[in-house]
Amino acid sequence: MKLALIFTNDWELFGDGSGEYFEIQHKPLLELTNLMSQYGAKMTIMAEVFQQLKHIEFTNKNETFKNITDSWERILQDSYSAGHDVQLHLHPQWNEAKFENNEWLLGDNWSIGKRPKDQIEKFISDGKSYLEEVIRKVDENYCCNCFRAGAYYIEPSASTIEALSLNGFICDTSVTKGTYVDSYYDYRQAYSNILPWGIGSEGVTQKSNNPRLTEIPIHSAISIDSEAFKKYVPNLYYKARFGISPSKSELKWMKQRDSIKSIRYPSSRRAYKKHENKNLSWYINKILSKNAIQLDYDYVPASAFVKMLENIFNDKALKKYRSTDIVIPIIASGHVKDMHNTDNVKGILDGIDNKLKNKIVYSNLSKAVESANRNLI
Repeated sequence: MKLALIFTNDWELFGDGSGEYFEIQHKPLLELTNLMSQYGAKMTIMAEVFQQLKHIEFTNKNETFKNITDSWERILQDSYSAGHDVQLHLHPQWNEAKFENNEWLLGDNWSIGKRPKDQIEKFISDGKSYLEEVIRKVDENYCCNCFRAGAYYIEPSASTIEALSLNGFICDTSVTKGTYVDSYYDYRQAYSNILPWGIGSEGVTQKSNNPRLTEIPIHSAISIDSEAFKKYVPNLYYKARFGISPSKSELKWMKQRDSIKSIRYPSSRRAYKKHENKNLSWYINKILSKNAIQLDYDYVPASAFVKMLENIFNDKALKKYRSTDIVIPIIASGHVKDMHNTDNVKGILDGIDNKLKNKIVYSNLSKAVESANRNLI
Protein backbone atom coordinates (compact mmCIF):
# COMPACT_ATOMS: atom_id res chain seq x y z
CA MET A 1 0.00 0.00 0.00
CA LYS A 2 1.11 3.51 -0.84
CA LEU A 3 -0.39 6.95 -0.44
CA ALA A 4 -0.93 9.31 -3.37
CA LEU A 5 -0.45 12.74 -1.80
CA ILE A 6 -2.44 15.47 -3.55
CA PHE A 7 -1.52 19.06 -2.71
CA THR A 8 -4.58 21.23 -3.39
CA ASN A 9 -4.69 25.00 -3.11
CA ASP A 10 -7.78 27.21 -2.92
CA TRP A 11 -6.44 30.01 -5.10
CA GLU A 12 -8.28 33.23 -4.32
CA LEU A 13 -8.38 36.63 -2.67
CA PHE A 14 -9.67 36.91 0.90
CA GLY A 15 -13.31 36.07 1.59
CA ASP A 16 -14.47 39.70 1.60
CA GLY A 17 -12.74 40.46 -1.71
CA SER A 18 -9.75 42.21 -0.14
CA GLY A 19 -6.10 41.53 -0.84
CA GLU A 20 -3.67 42.58 -3.57
CA TYR A 21 -3.71 39.96 -6.35
CA PHE A 22 0.01 39.91 -7.17
CA GLU A 23 1.04 39.84 -3.49
CA ILE A 24 -1.28 37.12 -2.17
CA GLN A 25 -2.10 35.08 -5.29
CA HIS A 26 0.26 35.39 -8.22
CA LYS A 27 3.71 35.61 -6.62
CA PRO A 28 3.18 32.92 -3.94
CA LEU A 29 1.57 30.50 -6.41
CA LEU A 30 4.57 30.85 -8.71
CA GLU A 31 6.94 30.22 -5.81
CA LEU A 32 4.91 27.22 -4.67
CA THR A 33 4.62 25.52 -8.06
CA ASN A 34 8.33 26.08 -8.74
CA LEU A 35 9.18 24.45 -5.40
CA MET A 36 6.84 21.53 -6.08
CA SER A 37 8.44 20.93 -9.46
CA GLN A 38 11.88 20.65 -7.86
CA TYR A 39 10.63 17.69 -5.81
CA GLY A 40 8.55 16.06 -8.53
CA ALA A 41 5.37 17.00 -6.66
CA LYS A 42 2.25 18.39 -8.29
CA MET A 43 -0.19 21.08 -7.24
CA THR A 44 -3.92 21.01 -7.93
CA ILE A 45 -4.98 24.63 -8.16
CA MET A 46 -8.60 25.07 -7.12
CA ALA A 47 -9.15 28.27 -9.06
CA GLU A 48 -11.80 30.69 -7.74
CA VAL A 49 -13.42 31.59 -11.04
CA PHE A 50 -16.16 34.05 -10.03
CA GLN A 51 -13.57 36.44 -8.63
CA GLN A 52 -11.91 36.44 -12.06
CA LEU A 53 -15.19 36.91 -13.93
CA LYS A 54 -16.08 39.91 -11.74
CA HIS A 55 -12.68 41.48 -12.38
CA ILE A 56 -13.32 41.09 -16.11
CA GLU A 57 -16.79 42.62 -15.74
CA PHE A 58 -15.49 45.68 -13.87
CA THR A 59 -12.41 46.34 -16.00
CA ASN A 60 -13.98 49.62 -17.13
CA LYS A 61 -14.03 50.82 -13.49
CA ASN A 62 -10.39 50.00 -12.75
CA GLU A 63 -7.74 50.01 -15.46
CA THR A 64 -5.44 47.71 -13.44
CA PHE A 65 -7.95 44.85 -13.66
CA LYS A 66 -6.92 44.02 -17.24
CA ASN A 67 -3.38 43.27 -16.07
CA ILE A 68 -4.78 41.14 -13.23
CA THR A 69 -7.15 39.11 -15.40
CA ASP A 70 -4.52 38.51 -18.09
CA SER A 71 -1.95 37.46 -15.48
CA TRP A 72 -4.55 35.20 -13.81
CA GLU A 73 -5.07 33.32 -17.07
CA ARG A 74 -1.37 33.13 -17.96
CA ILE A 75 -0.21 31.71 -14.64
CA LEU A 76 -2.87 29.01 -14.75
CA GLN A 77 -1.90 28.11 -18.30
CA ASP A 78 1.80 28.07 -17.40
CA SER A 79 1.16 25.99 -14.26
CA TYR A 80 -0.92 23.49 -16.20
CA SER A 81 1.74 23.26 -18.93
CA ALA A 82 4.31 22.53 -16.21
CA GLY A 83 2.30 19.48 -15.12
CA HIS A 84 0.09 20.92 -12.39
CA ASP A 85 -3.69 20.51 -12.35
CA VAL A 86 -6.40 23.21 -12.43
CA GLN A 87 -9.92 22.57 -11.11
CA LEU A 88 -12.99 24.55 -10.07
CA HIS A 89 -13.51 26.48 -6.84
CA LEU A 90 -16.44 28.83 -6.30
CA HIS A 91 -17.29 31.44 -3.69
CA PRO A 92 -20.87 32.43 -4.60
CA GLN A 93 -20.70 35.72 -2.65
CA TRP A 94 -18.79 37.08 -5.67
CA ASN A 95 -21.97 36.80 -7.73
CA GLU A 96 -23.38 39.94 -6.04
CA ALA A 97 -20.06 41.79 -5.95
CA LYS A 98 -19.83 45.52 -6.61
CA PHE A 99 -16.69 47.62 -6.97
CA GLU A 100 -17.13 50.95 -5.23
CA ASN A 101 -14.68 53.46 -3.73
CA ASN A 102 -11.80 51.34 -4.94
CA GLU A 103 -12.81 48.21 -3.02
CA TRP A 104 -14.93 45.11 -3.52
CA LEU A 105 -18.26 44.79 -1.74
CA LEU A 106 -19.38 41.15 -1.82
CA GLY A 107 -22.69 39.47 -1.11
CA ASP A 108 -23.55 37.80 2.20
CA ASN A 109 -24.55 34.32 0.99
CA TRP A 110 -21.34 32.28 1.03
CA SER A 111 -23.02 28.89 0.60
CA ILE A 112 -23.56 27.47 -2.88
CA GLY A 113 -25.81 24.81 -1.33
CA LYS A 114 -28.24 27.47 -0.10
CA ARG A 115 -28.71 29.02 -3.53
CA PRO A 116 -31.74 28.32 -5.78
CA LYS A 117 -31.32 25.19 -7.89
CA ASP A 118 -31.24 27.02 -11.22
CA GLN A 119 -28.60 29.43 -9.89
CA ILE A 120 -26.43 26.56 -8.66
CA GLU A 121 -26.60 24.96 -12.10
CA LYS A 122 -25.62 28.23 -13.79
CA PHE A 123 -22.72 28.82 -11.38
CA ILE A 124 -21.31 25.35 -12.05
CA SER A 125 -21.80 25.59 -15.81
CA ASP A 126 -20.30 29.08 -16.07
CA GLY A 127 -17.31 28.19 -13.91
CA LYS A 128 -16.53 25.02 -15.83
CA SER A 129 -16.95 26.72 -19.22
CA TYR A 130 -14.61 29.56 -18.35
CA LEU A 131 -11.85 27.33 -16.95
CA GLU A 132 -12.03 25.07 -19.98
CA GLU A 133 -11.88 28.10 -22.28
CA VAL A 134 -8.69 29.26 -20.53
CA ILE A 135 -6.83 25.95 -20.22
CA ARG A 136 -7.80 24.55 -23.62
CA LYS A 137 -5.62 27.26 -25.14
CA VAL A 138 -2.66 25.13 -23.99
CA ASP A 139 -4.32 21.68 -23.99
CA GLU A 140 -7.35 21.10 -26.19
CA ASN A 141 -8.16 17.92 -24.22
CA TYR A 142 -8.36 19.61 -20.80
CA CYS A 143 -11.50 18.81 -18.80
CA CYS A 144 -12.68 20.58 -15.66
CA ASN A 145 -14.21 17.72 -13.66
CA CYS A 146 -13.39 18.28 -9.96
CA PHE A 147 -14.95 20.79 -7.57
CA ARG A 148 -14.54 22.35 -4.15
CA ALA A 149 -17.13 24.67 -2.62
CA GLY A 150 -15.95 28.05 -1.38
CA ALA A 151 -15.19 27.89 2.37
CA TYR A 152 -16.31 24.21 2.06
CA TYR A 153 -19.92 25.49 2.26
CA ILE A 154 -21.62 22.91 0.02
CA GLU A 155 -24.45 21.87 2.36
CA PRO A 156 -27.30 21.28 1.77
CA SER A 157 -25.56 19.46 -1.06
CA ALA A 158 -28.15 17.51 -3.09
CA SER A 159 -28.74 20.23 -5.71
CA THR A 160 -25.02 20.93 -6.08
CA ILE A 161 -24.25 17.23 -6.52
CA GLU A 162 -26.92 17.04 -9.22
CA ALA A 163 -25.60 20.14 -11.00
CA LEU A 164 -22.03 18.85 -10.89
CA SER A 165 -23.06 15.47 -12.25
CA LEU A 166 -25.08 17.02 -15.09
CA ASN A 167 -22.05 19.12 -16.05
CA GLY A 168 -19.68 16.16 -16.28
CA PHE A 169 -17.92 16.46 -12.94
CA ILE A 170 -16.65 13.26 -11.35
CA CYS A 171 -15.40 14.50 -8.00
CA ASP A 172 -16.12 16.81 -5.09
CA THR A 173 -13.58 17.57 -2.38
CA SER A 174 -15.35 19.92 0.01
CA VAL A 175 -15.51 17.62 3.05
CA THR A 176 -13.12 17.35 5.99
CA LYS A 177 -14.45 14.77 8.43
CA GLY A 178 -14.80 16.09 11.98
CA THR A 179 -15.20 19.75 11.04
CA TYR A 180 -18.26 21.85 11.76
CA VAL A 181 -19.40 25.45 11.19
CA ASP A 182 -22.73 26.39 12.73
CA SER A 183 -25.45 27.09 10.12
CA TYR A 184 -23.13 26.22 7.21
CA TYR A 185 -21.94 22.61 7.36
CA ASP A 186 -21.56 19.63 9.65
CA TYR A 187 -19.00 17.04 8.57
CA ARG A 188 -18.59 15.40 11.96
CA GLN A 189 -20.37 12.25 10.77
CA ALA A 190 -18.86 12.10 7.28
CA TYR A 191 -18.15 8.65 5.92
CA SER A 192 -14.35 8.76 6.27
CA ASN A 193 -11.41 11.00 7.03
CA ILE A 194 -9.23 8.97 4.64
CA LEU A 195 -11.06 6.82 2.10
CA PRO A 196 -13.08 8.23 -0.80
CA TRP A 197 -16.74 7.32 -1.21
CA GLY A 198 -19.53 7.61 -3.75
CA ILE A 199 -22.09 10.37 -3.15
CA GLY A 200 -25.62 10.87 -4.43
CA SER A 201 -28.87 12.52 -3.45
CA GLU A 202 -28.26 11.64 0.23
CA GLY A 203 -25.57 14.35 0.39
CA VAL A 204 -21.80 14.67 0.53
CA THR A 205 -21.30 13.09 3.95
CA GLN A 206 -22.99 9.74 3.23
CA LYS A 207 -21.89 6.82 1.08
CA SER A 208 -24.52 6.24 -1.60
CA ASN A 209 -25.67 3.02 -3.24
CA ASN A 210 -26.38 5.08 -6.37
CA PRO A 211 -23.42 7.47 -6.54
CA ARG A 212 -23.23 10.33 -9.00
CA LEU A 213 -19.81 11.61 -7.90
CA THR A 214 -16.83 10.57 -5.84
CA GLU A 215 -16.07 12.45 -2.63
CA ILE A 216 -12.36 12.52 -1.82
CA PRO A 217 -12.09 14.12 1.63
CA ILE A 218 -9.40 16.49 2.75
CA HIS A 219 -7.55 14.36 5.29
CA SER A 220 -7.98 15.07 8.99
CA ALA A 221 -6.82 13.71 12.32
CA ILE A 222 -9.63 13.58 14.87
CA SER A 223 -9.24 13.41 18.65
CA ILE A 224 -9.67 15.34 21.88
CA ASP A 225 -8.09 18.68 21.22
CA SER A 226 -7.50 22.19 22.57
CA GLU A 227 -7.32 25.20 20.28
CA ALA A 228 -6.28 27.37 23.21
CA PHE A 229 -3.42 24.99 24.05
CA LYS A 230 -2.30 25.05 20.40
CA LYS A 231 -2.34 28.85 20.24
CA TYR A 232 -0.56 29.65 23.49
CA VAL A 233 1.78 26.69 24.04
CA PRO A 234 2.27 25.16 20.58
CA ASN A 235 5.42 23.27 21.51
CA LEU A 236 3.66 21.33 24.28
CA TYR A 237 0.52 20.99 22.17
CA TYR A 238 2.23 19.20 19.26
CA LYS A 239 4.22 17.06 21.68
CA ALA A 240 1.00 15.87 23.33
CA ARG A 241 -0.98 15.59 20.09
CA PHE A 242 1.55 13.99 17.75
CA GLY A 243 4.55 13.09 19.86
CA ILE A 244 6.77 15.65 18.13
CA SER A 245 8.20 19.00 19.17
CA PRO A 246 8.24 21.67 16.45
CA SER A 247 11.68 23.12 15.80
CA LYS A 248 12.52 26.71 16.66
CA SER A 249 12.30 27.58 12.98
CA GLU A 250 8.81 26.04 12.77
CA LEU A 251 7.62 27.97 15.81
CA LYS A 252 9.04 31.16 14.32
CA TRP A 253 7.35 30.41 10.98
CA MET A 254 3.94 29.96 12.69
CA LYS A 255 4.32 33.22 14.59
CA GLN A 256 5.28 35.11 11.44
CA ARG A 257 2.37 33.60 9.51
CA ASP A 258 -0.20 34.72 12.07
CA SER A 259 1.34 38.18 12.35
CA ILE A 260 1.38 38.76 8.60
CA LYS A 261 -2.16 37.45 8.12
CA SER A 262 -3.47 39.74 10.88
CA ILE A 263 -2.18 42.66 8.82
CA ARG A 264 -3.36 41.41 5.42
CA TYR A 265 -6.74 40.18 6.64
CA PRO A 266 -7.69 41.58 10.08
CA SER A 267 -10.18 39.61 12.19
CA SER A 268 -12.67 42.45 11.83
CA ARG A 269 -12.96 41.65 8.11
CA ARG A 270 -13.39 37.89 8.48
CA ALA A 271 -17.04 36.86 8.18
CA TYR A 272 -16.49 33.56 9.97
CA LYS A 273 -15.06 35.50 12.92
CA LYS A 274 -17.75 38.17 12.98
CA HIS A 275 -20.54 35.58 13.08
CA GLU A 276 -19.12 33.54 15.96
CA ASN A 277 -21.42 33.29 18.97
CA LYS A 278 -18.95 33.59 21.83
CA ASN A 279 -21.04 32.08 24.59
CA LEU A 280 -19.89 29.80 27.43
CA SER A 281 -20.03 26.73 25.19
CA TRP A 282 -17.77 28.47 22.64
CA TYR A 283 -15.09 29.13 25.27
CA ILE A 284 -15.30 25.60 26.66
CA ASN A 285 -14.85 24.15 23.18
CA LYS A 286 -11.78 26.31 22.66
CA ILE A 287 -10.25 24.88 25.81
CA LEU A 288 -11.19 21.22 25.29
CA SER A 289 -13.28 19.46 22.66
CA LYS A 290 -13.26 16.68 20.10
CA ASN A 291 -11.75 18.31 17.07
CA ALA A 292 -10.31 17.64 13.62
CA ILE A 293 -6.95 18.90 12.43
CA GLN A 294 -7.03 19.31 8.69
CA LEU A 295 -3.98 18.25 6.69
CA ASP A 296 -3.22 21.87 5.86
CA TYR A 297 0.34 22.71 4.80
CA ASP A 298 -0.18 26.39 5.63
CA TYR A 299 -1.13 25.73 9.26
CA VAL A 300 0.31 22.37 10.34
CA PRO A 301 4.08 22.62 10.92
CA ALA A 302 6.13 20.33 8.68
CA SER A 303 7.13 17.86 11.40
CA ALA A 304 3.49 17.38 12.47
CA PHE A 305 2.31 17.19 8.84
CA VAL A 306 4.73 14.34 8.12
CA LYS A 307 3.68 12.63 11.36
CA MET A 308 0.04 12.83 10.26
CA LEU A 309 1.02 11.05 7.04
CA GLU A 310 2.94 8.38 8.97
CA ASN A 311 -0.08 7.78 11.21
CA ILE A 312 -2.29 7.02 8.21
CA PHE A 313 -0.39 3.80 7.56
CA ASN A 314 -1.47 2.51 10.98
CA ASP A 315 -5.10 3.53 10.69
CA LYS A 316 -7.46 0.59 11.23
CA ALA A 317 -9.63 1.68 8.30
CA LEU A 318 -6.79 0.72 5.96
CA LYS A 319 -5.95 -2.64 7.53
CA LYS A 320 -7.26 -4.73 4.62
CA TYR A 321 -5.21 -2.71 2.12
CA ARG A 322 -1.79 -2.81 3.83
CA SER A 323 -0.51 -5.94 2.12
CA THR A 324 -1.81 -4.91 -1.31
CA ASP A 325 -0.33 -2.71 -4.02
CA ILE A 326 -3.24 -0.26 -3.85
CA VAL A 327 -2.58 3.51 -3.81
CA ILE A 328 -4.83 5.53 -1.48
CA PRO A 329 -5.42 9.20 -2.42
CA ILE A 330 -4.75 11.64 0.43
CA ILE A 331 -5.66 15.29 -0.01
CA ALA A 332 -3.81 18.14 1.66
CA SER A 333 -5.20 21.66 1.56
CA GLY A 334 -3.77 25.14 1.61
CA HIS A 335 -4.30 28.75 0.54
CA VAL A 336 -1.46 30.81 -0.93
CA LYS A 337 -3.13 33.92 0.51
CA ASP A 338 -2.14 32.54 3.95
CA MET A 339 1.41 31.64 2.87
CA HIS A 340 4.09 34.21 3.65
CA ASN A 341 6.86 31.94 2.33
CA THR A 342 7.42 28.36 1.16
CA ASP A 343 9.54 27.26 4.14
CA ASN A 344 6.92 24.96 5.64
CA VAL A 345 6.14 23.24 2.34
CA LYS A 346 9.84 22.71 1.72
CA GLY A 347 10.11 21.17 5.21
CA ILE A 348 7.20 18.84 4.37
CA LEU A 349 8.75 17.74 1.08
CA ASP A 350 12.14 17.18 2.76
CA GLY A 351 10.43 15.22 5.55
CA ILE A 352 8.66 12.98 3.05
CA ASP A 353 11.96 12.36 1.24
CA ASN A 354 13.64 11.44 4.51
CA LYS A 355 10.94 9.31 6.13
CA LEU A 356 8.34 8.24 3.57
CA LYS A 357 10.12 8.24 0.21
CA ASN A 358 9.09 4.69 -0.74
CA LYS A 359 5.58 4.96 0.70
CA ILE A 360 4.26 8.14 -0.91
CA VAL A 361 3.80 9.14 -4.53
CA TYR A 362 2.64 12.53 -5.73
CA SER A 363 -0.52 12.91 -7.77
CA ASN A 364 -3.16 15.45 -8.74
CA LEU A 365 -6.87 15.46 -8.13
CA SER A 366 -8.22 14.53 -11.54
CA LYS A 367 -5.82 11.57 -11.88
CA ALA A 368 -6.42 10.39 -8.32
CA VAL A 369 -10.20 10.27 -8.64
CA GLU A 370 -9.97 8.07 -11.72
CA SER A 371 -7.76 5.64 -9.80
CA ALA A 372 -10.04 5.78 -6.75
CA ASN A 373 -13.08 4.96 -8.88
CA ARG A 374 -11.32 1.88 -10.26
CA ASN A 375 -9.97 0.55 -6.98
CA LEU A 376 -11.88 1.88 -3.99
CA ILE A 377 -15.42 2.98 -4.88
